[in-house]
Amino acid sequence: MKSLYPEAAVLVHPESPQSIVDMADAVGSTSQLINAAKTLPQRQLIVATDRGIFYKMQQAVPEKELLEAPTAGEGATCRSCAHCPWMAMNGLKAIAEGLEHGGAAYEIQVDEQLRTGALIPLNRMLDFAATLRG
Repeated sequence: MKSLYPEAAVLVHPESPQSIVDMADAVGSTSQLINAAKTLPQRQLIVATDRGIFYKMQQAVPEKELLEAPTAGEGATCRSCAHCPWMAMNGLKAIAEGLEHGGAAYEIQVDEQLRTGALIPLNRMLDFAATLRG
């Protein structure tokens, strides 16, 4: 897609395949990508994340052309990140239910080595958040 729009900026969600992240002009959460759309000078923006962001982004930058990036292909983890059916299933009610009731339906099994490795950045984030609370 970049070859079709060589002047366009590429905005990418960090969960995109690494090959897509590597070509990005901006990588971030939904709000970070909207802010990047506001600050980047390019008029065309290739957006590689769930298309649910497009409405809000178009409101923020009506003068810019938003281009939905197809992310299927080698290295992709799904057919297209422009519409993720798994993300569409998420909602506040389901998240609250999972946090309140837990149980096997919400349990995720991970390899012990992955678990111990993942604890390092998680603990850093929790420690950092604790310093903000004073």
